[in-house]
Amino acid sequence: MWTCGLCGGSVIEGQRFTFIGGIGAVHVECFNKRALSTASESLRDLVALLDVNEVLLYAITRFKGAERVASSEEVRGAIADARREVERLAGKIASLLGSLEGGFRL
Repeated sequence: MWTCGLCGGSVIEGQRFTFIGGIGAVHVECFNKRALSTASESLRDLVALLDVNEVLLYAITRFKGAERVASSEEVRGAIADARREVERLAGKIASLLGSLEGGFRL
């Protein structure tokens, strides 16, 4: 279990969260609220990245659930491979979110 670097609340398995450099684990809702409240000219890019980030994080939680349900090793492995790919993409988006300059400050 982690603590949200923005609200201080618990981040638990099953919740949507991400890791932001210099902040650590954050609830997606906390991150979105903070980022949008401080956004300026890069608002369009920020909103687009936040939307994609939310979809990817939701997909990760669904993949984890599917892994638990799958009975065969082959199917579990295929789902795990897909989940890892989505996690890789989520990491790229999180990196972009963390590197936006001038648009917002957390």
